[in-house]
Amino acid sequence: MQRMRDRKAAVFAAACIATAALIAPAHAQEVVLRFAHEAPETAIKGQTANKLAELVKEYTNGAVEVQVFPGAQLVPTVDELRAVSRGQVDIVAPYTSYFSAIDQAWDVFYQPMLFDSPQQAIEVFAGPVGRSVLDRVQESGLVGLSIWHDGPVYVFSKDREIKVPRDLAGLAARVAPSAPLEALLESASATPVALPAPEVYLALQQGVANAVVTTPTFTGPARWHEVLRHGTRVMWGVGGYGVVMNARSLEKLSDEQREAFLRAVEDAAVWNQEQAVDNINHWEGFLADEGLQWYDPTDEERELWKAEGSKIWETQPDVIKGYIAEINN
Repeated sequence: MQRMRDRKAAVFAAACIATAALIAPAHAQEVVLRFAHEAPETAIKGQTANKLAELVKEYTNGAVEVQVFPGAQLVPTVDELRAVSRGQVDIVAPYTSYFSAIDQAWDVFYQPMLFDSPQQAIEVFAGPVGRSVLDRVQESGLVGLSIWHDGPVYVFSKDREIKVPRDLAGLAARVAPSAPLEALLESASATPVALPAPEVYLALQQGVANAVVTTPTFTGPARWHEVLRHGTRVMWGVGGYGVVMNARSLEKLSDEQREAFLRAVEDAAVWNQEQAVDNINHWEGFLADEGLQWYDPTDEERELWKAEGSKIWETQPDVIKGYIAEINN
């Protein structure tokens, strides 16, 4: 009889354990987050994405894993925001210009000649202006995590040195989606060409485009310098990435996991800022060593670029004009 009671007690205890496991909150389990982006792992975005995954693993003691898929393995560049909204992936970091399709405020990154130096741009977007822009993604049902910095947006060409705006005339220039930069090209009688990053190299080889508006920090890792010959160091904008997350994916985390995850996000952003200027200098030097010819405009030539850029500022919506005023003050 005692043996029977012991057996029943054991069965009851096992049942309790099983029931507890079934009703335990899902967020107590290990969580895997998929992070899709289009950059090579050697680019600053690829490096920062890997750093984030490393910090999340460390800070959550392995309870949360960020699986990084670079090189557009999971999602084409143009579909990243749609994919994260639908929950096909958990985290994406599109080039900031891709956000302009859902919110014009993101065009503040691409106001021609607004910034005098990469360091100024880094400080601006690490501060209140950057946070204000990032928080606006909540209106689209996303969670804005951080802004990662890439580098200054320059103009590169295959066949000619570009000293002043009129030298752009007749060029077919690939540019990431950006109304202000497209307007600048058109005002200089150049043709904007819209292409996803993975298609640019072949387009340059085949003559679909003969110029690119982009950053040196992407040009180098993408090896576009094998086709491009000239680069002009005047800032058309500041390249960067908006790191956003599906809201439901963040809700999957327990309070403890979420706190650790967000701390990792913050520290990865700081790491990115610390690396950004050195990264810019590295890739500009690399491109020069590989044969790309840099041109640094004179003060008079910079004034011509500034005059063209300020014409674009005047056509912007009020939200952009407000940011421009804040930055210039």
